[in-house]
Amino acid sequence: MLETIAIVFIVLAAAFLQGLTGFGFGLIALPLFGFFLDIKTSVPLMVLLAVIISLYLAVRLRKSIHLQCTFTLMAASILGIPLGVYALRQIPTRGLSVGVGVIIVAFTSYQFLVRPEPRTFGKRMTVLAGFCSGLLGGSLGVGGPPVIIYTALQPWTKDQTKATLACFFALSGLAIIIVQAASGMITSEVLHLYGLSLPALLIGIFLGTKAYERLSDRGYRQLALVLVFLLGCMMLYRNILPI
Repeated sequence: MLETIAIVFIVLAAAFLQGLTGFGFGLIALPLFGFFLDIKTSVPLMVLLAVIISLYLAVRLRKSIHLQCTFTLMAASILGIPLGVYALRQIPTRGLSVGVGVIIVAFTSYQFLVRPEPRTFGKRMTVLAGFCSGLLGGSLGVGGPPVIIYTALQPWTKDQTKATLACFFALSGLAIIIVQAASGMITSEVLHLYGLSLPALLIGIFLGTKAYERLSDRGYRQLALVLVFLLGCMMLYRNILPI
């Protein structure tokens, strides 16, 4: 009973964050789920819940989606996934995670210290961001940072950034769910916990979207970079501390 209550509150907090930013559900949910669920249950549960939020936000902000950028990011991401899987087999996971964590922390720190003006990126940078997302997704399961950074650095409104992220994560999440379902990962336990978590998910989305309305375009951009910075710090903490 206490375990179920804890999972519900984790979902509430994670849904609030993703309702606020358009991403970040796994940043809260996956580490905390690990205290109560095994990885084979927590990962598909997280994806199922996060996709619901992404779909809702994509529909809600559909007029602000950069469709061409989204499809280019998705296509490049699909190309990067096989290379990421290959890298995972050839390079020690800890070393790969530390390297990516260092790059993320260094890049976001530069953004905070130098504060360069937002700039419009061409197709090459869009392809690069999508490819790096697939590369990291295939190797470490964290494909979000390249796309989040790419959208946060564009001179877009917060609606355009959030809508494009939501659309990208909805499409990629649906693809992951199809693969998980085909491999038998969507079990009865996952679906049971999913049903129990839905009320908390809806409340979290509602509160997160209300808080989002108070953010300025610049405030949203800074918040996105802060969350990516924290993700980089978490990757370093998990992989350097045990050494």
